[in-house]
Amino acid sequence: MLSSFMCGCEKEFKGYEKIVGTATINGMDYTESTWWAWNFKGYPSSMILYENYKVLYFISRLSPKDANNPQYNIHFYVSVDDSQFNINDPYKIDFYRELEIKSTYWGDIIPYFSENKNKILSEDADGFAFATSTNSDEVIPLKGELVLESIDSQSTVCHGYYSFTSPENKPDKLVIEGKFETVTSIILEARICNSKQCKSEDF
Repeated sequence: MLSSFMCGCEKEFKGYEKIVGTATINGMDYTESTWWAWNFKGYPSSMILYENYKVLYFISRLSPKDANNPQYNIHFYVSVDDSQFNINDPYKIDFYRELEIKSTYWGDIIPYFSENKNKILSEDADGFAFATSTNSDEVIPLKGELVLESIDSQSTVCHGYYSFTSPENKPDKLVIEGKFETVTSIILEARICNSKQCKSEDF
């Protein structure tokens, strides 16, 4: 028992790679990881609810187990009128109807989404999502659901899952199933600068 305890302490002291997300994309395995140690425990990105914009934003950064496959980032934008995270109540994600914005920078999208929700979303959708990859400049719209299974009241760590498909008529059709662990936060009054306004230190 002492030996196991010492091994655990040594691992925590030196640090190790912690898997915070897993996914399959078209049947291929992907992971998201971070460095975890006694003096640093941080997630690659957090799930943030911007209360004054009434938008929930999260990004999942997925690396392939097979180096021949591209990396993918999955970007989530959800409208949250009640300014809280919904647990075990799936957010319906649908293809956006209209997105008159060329940038994929979140600081450009969040204010635009907040002001143009009815133009962007279909009537019964809660939000939209899209994928970007290292082998293409194309933004790939996604449809499916995002589910927050639990949020720890003390640590604010959230566990959840998602499932998505891209449009049927696309040659590079995606089928995505994923799970994630991240930290959550609610920002009451956010000042979001767009990509033209922000200086390098703001990113």
